[in-house]
Amino acid sequence: MIPTLVGIGASLIAPKIMSQFRDQKVKVLHAMPGRLRIQCDSWKHRIVANALTERVQNHPLILTSKASEITGSLTLQFVVPHISQEELDDVINQAVQIAAEAILHKDALMMNGMKHTLGFIDKGIKKQTNGFADLDSLLVLYLLGKGVQTLGSAPAFSASLLYWSYTIIKSKEE
Repeated sequence: MIPTLVGIGASLIAPKIMSQFRDQKVKVLHAMPGRLRIQCDSWKHRIVANALTERVQNHPLILTSKASEITGSLTLQFVVPHISQEELDDVINQAVQIAAEAILHKDALMMNGMKHTLGFIDKGIKKQTNGFADLDSLLVLYLLGKGVQTLGSAPAFSASLLYWSYTIIKSKEE
């Protein structure tokens, strides 16, 4: 019974690990006895590189590990000159899992782009109005106007617009 449950568990977990491996598109760049260098474009971030450097080294077969945020590569030095295919798969799977967890802690590129764009627009509005208005104040003004305009026809929608404008104003006070 227990081997069956372990087999079922492995069959459920293995596809998840392998999908992470495929999603991350890990490539073996260089391999020689006792040393391996793998690379992945999604590892080109300080948070991911630091996590890989620190946590992959905990694997019993790893002597040293060094990840580069610039190249997205991970260089591993093993405690023995030769390892089996299963051990190699285990090491790479661990690196993939560590990177997948670390990726969750970095800022999304899309969000960074949107923040940059909104900051650029905000500065432009301030410049054009000599500091009289900014993006938030124009948004609040629009929400207040639309909320008052739709008060009679859609009171619930109107209330949500008025509440949004209120929360923007209150967040600026803090």
